[in-house]
Amino acid sequence: MIFLGDNIYPVGMPDKDDSFRSLAENHLNAQIAVAQAFDGKTIFIPGNHDWYDQGLKNVEREKDYIEKALKDKNIWEPKVGCPLESIEISDDVQLIILDSQWYLAQWDKHPTINDDCDQIKTREQLFLEIEGEFKKNQDKVILVAMHHPLYTNGVHGGQYAATKHLFPTQRNIPLPLIASLVNQVRTSGGISSQDKQNERYQEMVNRVTTLARSSQAARIIFASGHEHTLQYIENDGIRQIVSGSGSKQSYATLSNDGLFAYGGKGFARFDILKDGSGWVRYYTLRNGKVELIYTVQAIEKPKEFDIKQLPSSYPAFAKASIYETERTDVSGFYESVWGNKYRDLYGIEVNAKVALLDTLYGGLEVVRAGGGHQTRALRLKDKDGKEYNIRALKKSAVQFLQTTVFKENQVVEGFENTTTEDLLFDFYTAAHPYAALTIPDLASAVGVYHTNPEVFYLPKQQALGKYNNDYGDELYLLVERPEENHKDLLSFGKPDDIESTADVFERLRRDEKYKIDEPHYIKARIFDMLIGDWDRHQDQWRWSEFELEDGTHLFRAIPRDRDQVYSNFDGALFATLRTMIGITNQFATYDEQLTDVKWFNTAANYLDRALAQNSDRFVWESQARYIQENLTDEQIENAFKNLPAEIYPHESTQVIVENMKKRRDNLLETVNDYYDYLASLAIMTGTDKDDIIEINRIEDGKTEVTIYRNKDGEKADIVAQRVFDSKDTNEIWIYALDDDDIIKAMGTGKNKIKVRVIGGQNNDIYDLEEGKAISIYDHKSKDNTFKAKNGARVRLSDNYDTNLYNPRKNILTSNALTPAIGFNPDDGFKLGIQNVYTVNGFNRNPHTRVHKITAGYYFATNGYDINYTGEFAGVFNGVNLLVNGRFAGPTFTENFFGIGNDSENLQDDFDFDYNRVRISEATVGLGIKYNGEYGSNLTILSNLQGIEVEEGNERFITDLIDPETNPDFYERKWYVDTKATYNYESYDNKLNPTRGMIFETTIGGTIATEDVDQSLLYFKPKLGFYNAISRNRKWVIKSTILGQINVGNNYQFFQLAELGQNNGLRGYRTQRFSGQRSFAASGDLRYSFNEFKTGLIPLQMGIFAGADVGRVWLMESLVINGTMILVVVFG
Repeated sequence: MIFLGDNIYPVGMPDKDDSFRSLAENHLNAQIAVAQAFDGKTIFIPGNHDWYDQGLKNVEREKDYIEKALKDKNIWEPKVGCPLESIEISDDVQLIILDSQWYLAQWDKHPTINDDCDQIKTREQLFLEIEGEFKKNQDKVILVAMHHPLYTNGVHGGQYAATKHLFPTQRNIPLPLIASLVNQVRTSGGISSQDKQNERYQEMVNRVTTLARSSQAARIIFASGHEHTLQYIENDGIRQIVSGSGSKQSYATLSNDGLFAYGGKGFARFDILKDGSGWVRYYTLRNGKVELIYTVQAIEKPKEFDIKQLPSSYPAFAKASIYETERTDVSGFYESVWGNKYRDLYGIEVNAKVALLDTLYGGLEVVRAGGGHQTRALRLKDKDGKEYNIRALKKSAVQFLQTTVFKENQVVEGFENTTTEDLLFDFYTAAHPYAALTIPDLASAVGVYHTNPEVFYLPKQQALGKYNNDYGDELYLLVERPEENHKDLLSFGKPDDIESTADVFERLRRDEKYKIDEPHYIKARIFDMLIGDWDRHQDQWRWSEFELEDGTHLFRAIPRDRDQVYSNFDGALFATLRTMIGITNQFATYDEQLTDVKWFNTAANYLDRALAQNSDRFVWESQARYIQENLTDEQIENAFKNLPAEIYPHESTQVIVENMKKRRDNLLETVNDYYDYLASLAIMTGTDKDDIIEINRIEDGKTEVTIYRNKDGEKADIVAQRVFDSKDTNEIWIYALDDDDIIKAMGTGKNKIKVRVIGGQNNDIYDLEEGKAISIYDHKSKDNTFKAKNGARVRLSDNYDTNLYNPRKNILTSNALTPAIGFNPDDGFKLGIQNVYTVNGFNRNPHTRVHKITAGYYFATNGYDINYTGEFAGVFNGVNLLVNGRFAGPTFTENFFGIGNDSENLQDDFDFDYNRVRISEATVGLGIKYNGEYGSNLTILSNLQGIEVEEGNERFITDLIDPETNPDFYERKWYVDTKATYNYESYDNKLNPTRGMIFETTIGGTIATEDVDQSLLYFKPKLGFYNAISRNRKWVIKSTILGQINVGNNYQFFQLAELGQNNGLRGYRTQRFSGQRSFAASGDLRYSFNEFKTGLIPLQMGIFAGADVGRVWLMESLVINGTMILVVVFG
């Protein structure tokens, strides 16, 4: 039995002295009595109300109370402040429990959140764990229990009873119209984190449902509370039980894929039968008796593969290629654009051994399906428990799109058998398909651990069982899986144990006895650069653990998954992309020299900083020399003889061999280039025990950092130690981590390196004799002791990201250059360019600095403009500094048709140019920006604007204002414009919303620098909604209102309120109507057709019919100067 959260109303379990304590206990006692009467296991999970008021303190008190009452220490899941627990119910059933409020909570308000969660410190890590649990338990029925439902047709899903349009609050005060507006804002705007429409809630839903749909676990069902109703919903393979009406009841409807809804009290029961099927039954209490009110089969029994169709015997060898010949036979033009890569190798037939699992390696059985974001693989196990991975050499294109590009939407079916899929298959040919076979000899020569892959042809066979549906009849690579049963393997060093990278990070924090063999790891990383293996993220490593005589546990790296070795992204397309977009430089060519070490090592540089933190340039150079001295030309040549006989003679083999020899010879240069980049920012970490950290400023611009264990107030074992040189290092980040640490700084050395100390949890003591160039970051809400600061900068805050040690923290600086093209009748064709330079340093919100430059040229007017925006994080808590500039040349134009609704458009009598006004603009500005949660931001900006109206022949403006009689009008004038803009946007789908809201309002003022009487105040509101009006959400009404009110004297025509093509009145020219005030309203009825597949990508089309109405006013009058303007539009 699972209590699905919101166990106590309204604000969880208060302190014992609180007046509401007895009421809270009564709520729990009623549930405890039910648990005591239940003959089985009971689990309580938290809901949002259990978190309210004091957050995790309330949850902890509630847990303790229940555990004491029921005498069960395992009755509360997951661990308080952690998001996930996975429990094996049986060999066929797995229970996964999620604390969904953990995901929705504002973590800055909960400083201790995740403190006891060993491997989940971020929301992204939660999704990785969920993905892993779905993968591990794919053959089971998986019940996911979480308080917040993924789908609901109740109040939190935007469905309200009719009475809610009269009584919006619990006080039952009638507020007609206002109540409907409140419901509309809540439904469309997602302003509450507890409603499914909320941005963060929707993000959670999208990620979890996409993981469930793309998982090979086909029998997943979700059970939730939150709504005080009973519901059953099935949405595109997602099964959702809502059972939250044990003591309260609310409103629900049968809309949006709902199969059952009941607004009364009751509960749900999920039965799993021996045949693997699952049934949900809903009960209520009527006339004192429990009554079954609905039953549904939620999960069907698993389908088996018919093995009778399989052959009874197999040959010893089989010929096969990875791709069909048609896929590798391309034109010369195609090769010039997309490159040659190793495309030919994918179409060559090789004569491979046939793998029969029941006899191979003494007999192998399939454990489960596996694979990464590209690969299709099976995990196998022999009779001794040793595990192996066998992966298809042909990768999955749609799987890559699903797991890396479209994380929040299911897209597999839409991209299958499309040109996009074909292009991705071709993209994969940049990796040598048989390269892994060359690695064992090369790695052994230089002392790098390795797996021992073999190529087989795997036919469909009885031993594959149900996996015959998706696997078999192609070429596969079989390799040992580095895990504890392979401890006797020489190529793993015959260790005492084998651990994952996540486990190694956890142990390094736990105790100083755990250490990395840094030279060994560095050698493996240099070997990566030698062989061109750029995909070296955390999961590509396992670690041999050796217990030494002194009690030290030493970890040595086992690189695995060598499927990107010798990658060669040649061709004009990638050459162009590498010059425009920084991150594409990791897709390099395999040449004699590694040219861009920073981007090549993108996937692993966070590991290098974390796991080689004690090693200086000498260690890196020493390991490079070791490889140069121990890897001979003959060894390189012989290693490639392990390629299949049909592949070895290909011309690419000799090219790789020669380039590897030259890469080896150039290794010192490569390593020094990479060390220069890596050392510019150094990261050092303590342990989760008491530590002493010493920062010593020594001579010649050097800084020595030593981290000791603190035992009884004395310095004990050295955890980390390194001397940094200001010639190499710009910043050092020191994470003290948890427990009570002592941080000291001393020394009189000059040219001090910038040091940031992040204290972590508990009471840290800062005693800095020399604090210059040191910044301290610690929790504001926790006790810390400052004995001496002496010039150190102290920033105390409960900002979660600031105080967190996250090894995966993105600290890359990137640049992206993109072209733009556009057209509209007023500007004609536009050619533009945008360059965005992004810096990710320590302080970020969400980045440290972003510099954005755009430029455009407009062919119809020969106008051009250049714009700059700079955003700098951390002016003060949560607020960024803005800097902007703009220059529009003298041929840049805006439109002006006169003032009022009755202004005339004389383009038929003259031409488009007649109402164009050439305006030269020079603007610089300074401001601040606050990025709120859930899609809101507030910007306050002050600009100095220089505006010059250019004279022109046969133009409306010069006919209106003669340059000869009014020369001052055409001189540059300067204005100071200050404005505050609040913006909130929320959509279920930004590209094609069926539910959404935009609210934006700007309040500002402009004053002329030479004439203070020439000033105005303005107010610009905008409000828009998207509302689906059909159950299938294909019919949508979009509605928008906007306007502007100006108050002031003698302001210029370009400061008037305007309506036109881009502002309220579609179909008219831009800035078509001008006045002192403006108002516009629009409404569209939109219909979206079903998504359909094309040869390139899946597309969705729609139609709409709409109308815009609007008008402008002059002076103080609201009734003169024309009538309301109506526009009818279709599209």
